[in-house]
Amino acid sequence: MKLQGSYRNSVLVIVLIAFAICITSCSSAGANNQAEKTKLALTPPMGWNSWNVFQADIDEKTIKQTADAMVDSGMRDAGYTYLVLDDGWLAGKRDSEGNLTADPNKFPGGMKAIGDYIHSKGLKFGIYEDRGRMTCQQLPGSFKHEQADMTTFASWGVDYIKMDSCFAESNGRLSTEDYTIYRNCITKTGRPIVLSISDFGNGAWAWGGKDMAQLWRTSGDIYPWMGSVYHCAETSSGDRSIHPAFNGLWQFAGPGHWNDPDMLQVGNLKRGNDIQNKAHFSLWCILAAPLMAGNDLRTMSDEVRDILTAPEVIKVNQDPRGIQGYKVYDNGDHEIYNKPLQDGTTAVLLLNKGPKPADITVTWDKIGLSGSQKVRDLWARKDLGRYKDSYTAGNLPQHGLMLIKVGSTGHPLPAPEPVPDDKYMVTKTGLTYLSDLYYIWKKGNVPVSDKNYNSNPITIDGVKHKKGLGCRGNCRIMYKLNNKAERFKAVVGLDDSYDGDGTGRFRAYNEDFFGNRVLFDSGKMNKDSAPKNIDIDVREVNCLLLVFEGDKVFGNWADAHATWPIK
Repeated sequence: MKLQGSYRNSVLVIVLIAFAICITSCSSAGANNQAEKTKLALTPPMGWNSWNVFQADIDEKTIKQTADAMVDSGMRDAGYTYLVLDDGWLAGKRDSEGNLTADPNKFPGGMKAIGDYIHSKGLKFGIYEDRGRMTCQQLPGSFKHEQADMTTFASWGVDYIKMDSCFAESNGRLSTEDYTIYRNCITKTGRPIVLSISDFGNGAWAWGGKDMAQLWRTSGDIYPWMGSVYHCAETSSGDRSIHPAFNGLWQFAGPGHWNDPDMLQVGNLKRGNDIQNKAHFSLWCILAAPLMAGNDLRTMSDEVRDILTAPEVIKVNQDPRGIQGYKVYDNGDHEIYNKPLQDGTTAVLLLNKGPKPADITVTWDKIGLSGSQKVRDLWARKDLGRYKDSYTAGNLPQHGLMLIKVGSTGHPLPAPEPVPDDKYMVTKTGLTYLSDLYYIWKKGNVPVSDKNYNSNPITIDGVKHKKGLGCRGNCRIMYKLNNKAERFKAVVGLDDSYDGDGTGRFRAYNEDFFGNRVLFDSGKMNKDSAPKNIDIDVREVNCLLLVFEGDKVFGNWADAHATWPIK
């Protein structure tokens, strides 16, 4: 039957709309996306990842033996359920239909068979991919194959995806755009899959990682020595990645969304001993960090197994209240962390990072208690008695610690107050100086607020400025505009106090480096360069990244401010 006139046209429009809906990219959010996501990882994920011990040298035999070892060693029963294959499992090219496939020499049975074996052991199957065109090992990445790859993973029975970021700078997408695509692609498969953001610690807590994933990296890669362990811990617990006023990233973590200072090196430490392994494990547990073992489970010693499976220590990490531990004391060598628990008690870590033996005392006022309190040693699994007003861990050697539980069961103790929104993001109408806000991510040197880097008045080309940011060398700093600013304005140039021959360069980005959304670029400026005025539209900007680069050069973001509302 032939269709006539407008009726035929109407049918054609309906068909085209239906077709468009069918082929819509997975960048469109599913209606139940957030509800589905929040059911996962209500406590920090626990499992094993292949990278730290094997790197790319993994194969079918090794993975099956590891699955067996997770069961036989008691790791599975202690809570380690995810077995994650990191980079190196892929074939060098996609198959003739454009699908991912396993390296046929390493995994002749294919990934579906590996997943089935892992599941047969009562474990969950985790896998690695990269949001760029290639993985870090230059194997096929998922860029432009997002829905196909997530569908493939779901068909293999994957339960956990570690999504890396090598080569993602060429995607032309912000991190929020990339990871929203993956979350929605996962949702469309209908399979509940944990998504782990691996982006070298580029501020996912700032730009909204919890809307897309269950965990995100706060650090670069961890290495098997204590300096690296402490560095990675500090990205989550201290001011290495965020303004000191936040006291770490604890306020951005909770059930279903966790800060990840990278995988465990327990059992791999170059000078590893029980003291170092316990310090590492205790830090990750009190920080509510994901516990992804990275040692060879097939050959680990009884001592390492006992550390990784310590039940009362793991219970601190897996406490359903989901508060990330935070520092209540830090003098550089000695640290005390507190983590209020659901049962009304609180976990306290006393840690000596310094080279000399030391006594470390926690007073009850630092942890919300008073009077006489019960104290239990969680590593020794024994009650120590009642202590009035304080407890002292005596003669702790370097890396020595005590992890204790203080108090009695009952109503949960108060959590600390998070930093108010108006302290670190644009919330008010009119003008907001960035120097009046806490930065929410940083790398390199920290700028000085309302002074040049030498704490003298900001002066560019003879003009003094009362407000602004004074920088030296490489300084990368992120501020949260919260999509509530219309314009960003500043005057940039080298400070008049600088009399060298070096050059500096100022750039402003939308979000992080991966999107390559450069909003302003001064080019190279020297001491004789005229100042440059910035006046850019930031209506679509949630996080503004300011970058100054110059070897020992003093540069200023003078009068840097955002304006709101949008007119």
